[in-house]
Amino acid sequence: MSETAQPNETPPDSSVVPLESLAWATMAPGIEIRMLRVGGDSGNYTLMTRFAPGTVLPRHRHRGEVHAYTIQGRWFYKEYDWVAEAGSYIYEPPGSVHTLSVSEDNDGPTLVIFTIDQGLELLDDTGKVIHVEEAHSMQAMYAMVLQNQGDPPPDAVLP
Repeated sequence: MSETAQPNETPPDSSVVPLESLAWATMAPGIEIRMLRVGGDSGNYTLMTRFAPGTVLPRHRHRGEVHAYTIQGRWFYKEYDWVAEAGSYIYEPPGSVHTLSVSEDNDGPTLVIFTIDQGLELLDDTGKVIHVEEAHSMQAMYAMVLQNQGDPPPDAVLP
């Protein structure tokens, strides 16, 4: 079923979710997320991340495109020679493999919004897939972590 309106049909409504209504879920020490959107059957999702200085994520491979916008702080991929700072937009093509690292000397947390298409694969040191994260599994994990923290689930995650 397509969300695109056909001639003579009413287009889907736009939506907004105030960020204050979404609790931060602590996924691991130094890694917090707010799930902003899950794109139905399209396999994409959008989340806001908050990383503590010095945080390093597991090496991973993206199955689809990734778009990122840095709101605050600085981060980089160990495999590349650039640093994303507040105001930076990053595009990652499908199949890109990297290790996200947050600058240790940041004054505070690093905030980044990521839109991820078709999920990602966490890799071990040999490149073997050890875990797959997709839109609906991330949404379920977000809800479970919020429940374990004693935070209420959001009223809605945008479709």
